[in-house]
Amino acid sequence: MKKILFACCLMITVAGFAQDKVNPAIKKGSKFNYTLFTGGQTIPFTAVVDSLGTEYVKIAWNIDGMGTGGWVMKKKSLENASRGYWSQPTAGTDEELSEESTVLLISKAQWNSLQQDKKFVYNEQTFTIKQGDQSGLKVGGKTYDAILVEGPGGTTRLWILNNPSFPALLKVEGNSHGVDLELISID
Repeated sequence: MKKILFACCLMITVAGFAQDKVNPAIKKGSKFNYTLFTGGQTIPFTAVVDSLGTEYVKIAWNIDGMGTGGWVMKKKSLENASRGYWSQPTAGTDEELSEESTVLLISKAQWNSLQQDKKFVYNEQTFTIKQGDQSGLKVGGKTYDAILVEGPGGTTRLWILNNPSFPALLKVEGNSHGVDLELISID
């Protein structure tokens, strides 16, 4: 009897420490709250999925002290882009990104390469899955189901939401473009 009671207590304790990974369904209206780190500044940043379809995705943004705007990624960009868009946004406009660029997510071709080859090219750098440490991204009290990849030399790291429909960048460290990003929450 004591062994059964001990086993039950042990299972309850382990269950308390085990934390399920969160992988939210991304849909129109999903809101990503980030902190941007650029030029020695820390800036609150919000991105909302304004439109989500097979022909294009529009991300509306709000940057404290700068204003609001949007980015539009068309089908070719969503399917085959190999670059991230890191230019300073223009308030009051919806910028249509080039076919080579996505913002805040990776393309389907990059996702497929990541799944098949465990690596992909982003901004002319090859990123590979960091072995043994891709168990998620802890944010607040949640652990998001994320894949951690590293660029050459491990100086640039990306955490990508493990979601083939919307492989969002959750965190960027050591970005050669001078803009790092850290997820606060997804609503």
